[in-house]
Amino acid sequence: MTTSRYLARLMGPVLLTIGVGMVFGMLLEGDAYSSLMKEFIASRALIFITGALGLTAGLAIVNAHNLWVPDWRVIVTILGWLAILRGIMNLVFPVTVQTLGDRMIASHAGVLAGAAITIVIGVILSVMGYEDLWNGTKPAASSGAKRPRRK
Repeated sequence: MTTSRYLARLMGPVLLTIGVGMVFGMLLEGDAYSSLMKEFIASRALIFITGALGLTAGLAIVNAHNLWVPDWRVIVTILGWLAILRGIMNLVFPVTVQTLGDRMIASHAGVLAGAAITIVIGVILSVMGYEDLWNGTKPAASSGAKRPRRK
């Protein structure tokens, strides 16, 4: 399996679940979901922790997959760089992140638009990551080191 497919298999379902959770949260839970988002953005500790995790994840993705090609795989690379940027912003400018977060949360349409984009990217990565399983084809071999043969 290629690094692109492996990362797509990890990122796609996570993004899809987050996007669907945002939509259902806004539509079904309304104020409860909005208050959850407000509590999160009000906590500098959570902003710091998500910054550290985002920076770590972004660096891992970019170090394994800094691939700039004109196809779906560039989405993985762009998301890695965005995670790095978001992580740095959260760690260095937490007050700015809080201000921007408050503005985003205030707009239900903005949250739903963000959820829709997250769902679309999640679907694309899930489909491309698991394409070989759905088509019944054997995944391509990894370009990593060969494993020793067992006797």
